[in-house]
Amino acid sequence: MTIQGTSEYAHGLEEDGLLSLASGEYRATKKGIEFLHDHMQELRSFVDRAGKEMAFVETTAAIAGGSIHRGARLGLFMEDGVLVAHEGRASPSTGVAVHDAAKSEFVRVHNLEGIVALRPGRIVVGRIRSASLGRKGAGAASRRVLRSTGKITVAALDIAGVVFARELGLKPRIEFGVLPATVEAAERGVNVLLLLPEERVAEAVQAIETANARLEDKIPYETVTLG
Repeated sequence: MTIQGTSEYAHGLEEDGLLSLASGEYRATKKGIEFLHDHMQELRSFVDRAGKEMAFVETTAAIAGGSIHRGARLGLFMEDGVLVAHEGRASPSTGVAVHDAAKSEFVRVHNLEGIVALRPGRIVVGRIRSASLGRKGAGAASRRVLRSTGKITVAALDIAGVVFARELGLKPRIEFGVLPATVEAAERGVNVLLLLPEERVAEAVQAIETANARLEDKIPYETVTLG
């Protein structure tokens, strides 16, 4: 077995005893062949495991962003956390409509190609001090957050979160399974205002950081004291 080239990498392998230089060509030593064999086995095992764990999606469901005709090429987009299909619109992820659909109707898409472009949403962790509950009117920090609620989903954790949301005139969309639901919403590109008592802030931050540890595109977040 010969290897062409005189790169620094090849020199490094030679120093490790994996290659030897003979007649201007690098040849794998016995140690090198054994090393390659062992690591190829590891690589093969990894590929087999990864193949079993990966979900290869061949067909998916989406919401029609407009009138869609069977057989049309569709562009797929994540809008407000929901997969939306638009006929004839360019997208990094595309597919073919299985059937006709009117705007806002369910549509099944097959022959999928590419990956949906998606940037994580931002999480604003609203820390609620117990002394602020029951007060009328919103403080400066609350007013600043309220100005952005037109483009944000409200999540309320614990009684304090629910009560404070009501005092601000907000209707939480997320009230159950709040922390995992908040993280999932952000992963799907939705901005979330998470209202919770101060004593549970560390728990929320830990949930976000745990998710970020496995995500290539991290969820941006900030904590704000309300009231």
